[in-house]
Parts: sequence; structure tokens; C-alpha cells
Amino acid sequence: MWKKILGITVALTITLAGVGIASAQKKGYAKKKVFDFEGDNIEGALLTPEGEFLGGRVKPIHKSLIEYRFDFIPEMLKTAEDI
Repeated sequence: MWKKILGITVALTITLAGVGIASAQKKGYAKKKVFDFEGDNIEGALLTPEGEFLGGRVKPIHKSLIEYRFDFIPEMLKTAEDI
């Protein structure tokens, strides 16, 4: 019973939403604007900034702060012997 009522409610909601969308589309701008430039000569130029483009600051290159230690295995063995 509840499934039928829920189904009818959902169907009715979808139908009413569709009608609302359709009526909103009809109320929109129905006229098209047409611009006719056939009788006029239109001249223009590309405007650009004067001067040259500077790319910005150069990203600095830093030395890595991580030091690789290649002698850590003997130190690990000494630590293991102490335990």
C-alpha cells in the first residue's frame, strides 16, 4: 500500500516539475536579436600592453637538507648488540 502511494507521489512530483520547467522555458526570451553590420565598416586594432613581458622571479635552487649516511648499518649492529 505504501509503495503505491510513494510511487504515485513520485510520479506526480516528476510530472509537476516537468510542467514547471516547460512553462518557465516558454516565458523566457522568445525573440532573437539580430545585428546587421552590412552597411557599416568596422575597423579595429589589437590592443596590447607596451613594453616586454617579464616572466617573474626565477625559482631558486637549494641544496638538499637531507644527508645520506652510508655507514648506518655498523651503527645499527652496535645498537642491537647493546640490547
